[in-house]
Amino acid sequence: IFSPSLNLLAFDDKRIAELILISLALLSTLLNFDQRDNDPFFKLAFSKQITLVGITLLLIFSSFLAPDQISAFLETSLYLGLFFFCLTIGKIAREQNQIISLFFFITLPVSALLYQTNFFSAFLASFIENIPLSWPEPFSGFSNIRFFNQYQIFSIVLLPLPVLLYPALDKRLLNLLTMIAIGWALLLFASSSRGAIGSIILAMLITLGIFKHHAKPFLKINTLILLAGATGYFLLFELLPFLLENKVTKGWGPAGHLTSAYHFSGRIALWQTAIQYISDKPWLGIGPMHYAYYPGQTNAHPHNSLLQWACEMGVPSALLVIFLVISGLKAWVKKFYRLSKENKLYIPSDLWIALFCSLCAGLIYSMVSGVIVMPLSQIMMTLIAGWMIGIYFQDKESKSVGRKQHLCFRLLAGLTLITLTYTALPGLMPRLDSYLDLPLQGYPVTTPRFWQIGGIPH
Repeated sequence: IFSPSLNLLAFDDKRIAELILISLALLSTLLNFDQRDNDPFFKLAFSKQITLVGITLLLIFSSFLAPDQISAFLETSLYLGLFFFCLTIGKIAREQNQIISLFFFITLPVSALLYQTNFFSAFLASFIENIPLSWPEPFSGFSNIRFFNQYQIFSIVLLPLPVLLYPALDKRLLNLLTMIAIGWALLLFASSSRGAIGSIILAMLITLGIFKHHAKPFLKINTLILLAGATGYFLLFELLPFLLENKVTKGWGPAGHLTSAYHFSGRIALWQTAIQYISDKPWLGIGPMHYAYYPGQTNAHPHNSLLQWACEMGVPSALLVIFLVISGLKAWVKKFYRLSKENKLYIPSDLWIALFCSLCAGLIYSMVSGVIVMPLSQIMMTLIAGWMIGIYFQDKESKSVGRKQHLCFRLLAGLTLITLTYTALPGLMPRLDSYLDLPLQGYPVTTPRFWQIGGIPH
């Protein structure tokens, strides 16, 4: 969470940090000798467990048939590792929900404040010296501005939560938290991401439609913060430079670029390529990560999570993933209403609703951006999902599970750790040394996928 705000970690460094987190989660699961079902996986309905096993088997079969098996198994082990990381977060959230909440409500505002300090310092310096900003500055710490949006999409509706949940806090602290949230919204509009803005608005509308009057306090404060952020953007980036004849935003041009027909047609071309791959190999797909394998007018991924999963891992696997996501969100909503009706809701309703909205915003944005591809957004999505899983099963008592079932679960974690290590090391070692050791020839595409240079070399 702090990595983008401290401006220390580039794309590949974020990937390395992600691999460390995932490896720790896998190692923790492997060394867990406690046979109680304290892991959320054992609390899932049997049908959901079978679905997850089916997705895993399809990923493995697809990897075996892929042209580059090393890259395919790297992607497969990464997704399995993220699954175990999600369950690890769920276990912590179930047993220590207050700790998880405190972690988020401290780190997210501090991270946003640090990033805004960097952003507005660069903006102010450019404004005073009348030096036009060179896009993508003053957004730093990301090799692409959309990677910032993918990080922001999960956090923006969570930032105002402490104001709702802890109204007894010192008024100065509440005002500071509100200003941080408004500044974060201002950065959303400054980045000019139609997809991110639209995803947040659509997620809020869905949240209103599902939770109705329960969601009004949460949606009211977020709507006001978004409006304040849009107003602040207009004043700083449009009105003041115009009135003072300042060139600070001249040539910055994010909005013009993003609304161009070329940008939209480029996405359509990527989606058409993915659909063609689905048509060619509908059952097991072209192989995990293999959108970045084939040459042509393609990016390293199609900027659409559904098409990406279907074309790389096959239509049956994609349908199983859709089933899991929809059934999970449905169960979350049903339990909220049941506990609210019985007056047994064991966490604040605003938190329950906010997590739903945050995850929905990320899922919606993944339809037009590489949310399921980039390391920081992958971690953010699994953090939110894991937090929700922990909350959902918080009222379930632990009991013993079968020895074979427990052993198989640990064995899968161990095999995933071995596979992830074996497949990631060849690409990791030169990045720890020097990019000069990476010959660009042989890469059909060089845009980010697993690494910053994201193609699969032939």
